[in-house]
Amino acid sequence: MPRPRFPARRVRMSTTASLENNAGQVALRAAARVAGLIAGRDRFLFLRHGRTAGNMGRIYQHPDIPLCDEGFCDADDAAQALREIAFDHIYASDMARAWLTAGRVAAVTGKPVAVRRALRERYFGDLIGTSSEGLDWRIDPPNGETMAGFIERTLSGVAELLVPGPMPLLISHGGVLRVLCGALDVELPVELTANALPLAFERDGGSGWRITPLMQPAPVPQTVGVA
Repeated sequence: MPRPRFPARRVRMSTTASLENNAGQVALRAAARVAGLIAGRDRFLFLRHGRTAGNMGRIYQHPDIPLCDEGFCDADDAAQALREIAFDHIYASDMARAWLTAGRVAAVTGKPVAVRRALRERYFGDLIGTSSEGLDWRIDPPNGETMAGFIERTLSGVAELLVPGPMPLLISHGGVLRVLCGALDVELPVELTANALPLAFERDGGSGWRITPLMQPAPVPQTVGVA
């Protein structure tokens, strides 16, 4: 059966990963891989939320920070791409930037939305409102979520959604995307970490996975922070 041809739309490339501590990224991925994820399906979709003022300012974000004007445009672009892709249900993080993105996608695609707390970004506690440059995932923030707790919470919640049946679209965050890729042992090129870039996760025929962008990433630096 021929593989579908996805629409070649362009988005800004994310430089998120370059703002993080590389050893921290490696540690997060390794810990997620050890934890593992048993997915009960061979394909699902993922969308990081649209941009926020916190992304643009590169700060650790409060759960209630909304999309900025650019972020709503991001979400609308993603929605237009996703209207051409077959899926059945949207599961969104309960953080404002994710469910606002989900609302724009649902308005275009007509798909139902359910909010899932397990899809939220890592809670950075006392670091919220401070610069996220040099983020080191290994360091547990004061009054925040530990790396181990973040991974366990994320993977247990995602496993409940990746079951046989209707095709899901997960609308979540950059940290969740990194944990997911680590657990599935699939490479995550920096250009695929961009805000509002729809991704298709598919088994590659064996035990491994691959990621296909559903919009065409553009090599234009995007100076935004994580999450």
